[in-house]
Amino acid sequence: MLTISAGHYGKGTGASGYMNEGEETALLVQELGKKLQQKGVKVNVIIDKQSKSQQQNLTYLVKQHNASQRELDVSIHFNSAPTQQKEGIGTEVLYVNPAISTFAQKISTEIAKAGKFKNRGAKQRKDLAFLNGTTKKAILIEVCFVNSEQDVKLYRANKDQIIEAIAETLKSYFPNTTPPTPAPPVTPAPTSAPDPQTITSKALQQKVEAIFNDKIAVRAQLKQGVQIGVFQPLWLEKFDAGTLTLYDYMALTTLHYQKNNSNM
Repeated sequence: MLTISAGHYGKGTGASGYMNEGEETALLVQELGKKLQQKGVKVNVIIDKQSKSQQQNLTYLVKQHNASQRELDVSIHFNSAPTQQKEGIGTEVLYVNPAISTFAQKISTEIAKAGKFKNRGAKQRKDLAFLNGTTKKAILIEVCFVNSEQDVKLYRANKDQIIEAIAETLKSYFPNTTPPTPAPPVTPAPTSAPDPQTITSKALQQKVEAIFNDKIAVRAQLKQGVQIGVFQPLWLEKFDAGTLTLYDYMALTTLHYQKNNSNM
């Protein structure tokens, strides 16, 4: 439905002041893309990591937007004034196609409200390569001014709300959008006490079973136990009949061990 892009090509490109436009647009677009996906909006996210000049960047972004399946193009920027200043300057949204002017005004209003910026509103610009080059309706969002100390402070303090406002307003452009159905919660299995006849270590279980399966050694051990009076002959009889269990054997071995130790 929607293709969004960071307006420059990395740290050190674009405007700079109290923050760097190239770096911040990439971060913002990534977070905005995730937020839109959570709201059920199909979104293509474009971040230019290959251009070496402004002209290459503009050509790349326009080409990538036009190659994508979408109904709306959005470019994210931060603005710059001729000089640094402490006062806030505000947010604005640029467009070239008059058919989208009302929507541009709406998104400017919502960003200003979320960020507590001055609202400079929607402005038609006929001299911008992105707006002129993309083939779908397009807007260029100037979130705030990088060389306004107040704007940058407000942006930092309200970034999550700004992202939410942009995402929710973009979602409203597609009235039939529904968020994805969340996966049902996983109910953990109830915990219970271990079975008293279960060895909790698999490795230990295997070792005990290996000993028990040595029938000659086990019979000799049981016979000795009967001879010295540690346990009754019926246990040897059960072994010969094949009805002695592993847990019987473990118990008898414990008795045998205790008898030997008591004689030490």
